[in-house]
Amino acid sequence: MIEPTKEVDIDFLVFIERYASDLLKWDILTFFATHPDQPYSTEQIARHVGRNIQSVRPDLGDLTLSGILEQYTNDEVTYQLTQSSRFRDIVLKLSTHKNG
Repeated sequence: MIEPTKEVDIDFLVFIERYASDLLKWDILTFFATHPDQPYSTEQIARHVGRNIQSVRPDLGDLTLSGILEQYTNDEVTYQLTQSSRFRDIVLKLSTHKNG
């Protein structure tokens, strides 16, 4: 019996290759995939992904410049997953792949 083949999501694979290119970025993106509507400070993000602030800051900057994260400045700088569906939908898929 021939097994049905799963369709490959090329956009998802390209996104992973381009934006989740190392373990830290993967951890940051999967964190935001499971917390898409909440802003977090650099310190909170670092704590959640088990890294120090100095190591996450450059990747947060890169992901913000790429348009995946949005940066807000009030009393402190916070980051949140973009509202733009261009990246948001793909990042949200990460939570599905992480959990299932």
